[in-house]
Amino acid sequence: MWESIGTLLHGDPVDKAEVKRMRDLVLFEGRERNKKIVKFFFLLILSSGIATYGLLGDSVAVVIGAMIIAPLMLPIMGLAFSISAGDSSSMKHSLLLSIGGIITAIAVGFFLTLPLSHFYQPESIEQVMVRTAPRLLDLLAALVTGFAGAFAMSRHDVSDTLPGVAIAISLVPPLANVGILLASSNYSLAMGSMLLFMTNYFAIIITGAVLFGVMGFSKISILEQSLSVKRKGIALALVMVLLISVPLGFTGYNISIDHGITKTVNDASNVWLVDSGYEVISTEITSDKNVLLRVIGDGELPALERLEEMVKGKIYGRSIKVEVVHSSTYHLNDK
Repeated sequence: MWESIGTLLHGDPVDKAEVKRMRDLVLFEGRERNKKIVKFFFLLILSSGIATYGLLGDSVAVVIGAMIIAPLMLPIMGLAFSISAGDSSSMKHSLLLSIGGIITAIAVGFFLTLPLSHFYQPESIEQVMVRTAPRLLDLLAALVTGFAGAFAMSRHDVSDTLPGVAIAISLVPPLANVGILLASSNYSLAMGSMLLFMTNYFAIIITGAVLFGVMGFSKISILEQSLSVKRKGIALALVMVLLISVPLGFTGYNISIDHGITKTVNDASNVWLVDSGYEVISTEITSDKNVLLRVIGDGELPALERLEEMVKGKIYGRSIKVEVVHSSTYHLNDK
């Protein structure tokens, strides 16, 4: 059953030639290894620079441009492929290359921002702030994107979708964001951006490895290996999956808790503000894991004790900060 599903997804049965093509595509090995590494880091530095200035300039278009040319997807997909193939040597090389890429992207963001840190306030830049904490939708999108990336790379006839996958993955902007926030001494926000990246990173690896395995790359890759090598490869692959699944599961659990808290506070606030002249603008989890509730309106605000009573025991001991934006409406007549 799984074999037929894998063949259907891949388009054709996976053979040795297809395994070789995938290795050449996602792994940095062979005679072209040094050329590939130079190209990888050069494009990564450029994309990180573009992402940094796009984030500081609050420009969505520039940030998208950085996503399109960012090459960080390759070693991550290489790691996913290596896990599915049980190839310990390729796992190590892909992991080291992706770690080097992560450090490089953060460093570029940091050093480009450092001379400008007195001219920009990251807390007031929307493109920076939306990348300071993973949300439930970010995790779900990353899981689907891992499938999309593995699917697009494993088939010849859908390569035109790779730019779209690169935009969906959004790997470099969160890393450039980490550098920006470190340069401006916003360490807690920087940790949030790093957590967003790691959520994407682990989710893409785990779903990519699963899809490569379902397509049949695992079976062909270990077909001619000795029994001891097969066992070692399978054991190592299982260990890697476990190591990735634990932090991903922990992050996913925390994200789901935050999502539940946000929904609870938002629903209770809407009931609390009925017929008060106020309405909810937004409800979000802050970097210190408490809840920020923004409301807008005019007149007397309902008693805060009532809201406190409505959420008591439902928000895991978090505190709620209520920000009130007072507004007035004026009617002008043209006579």
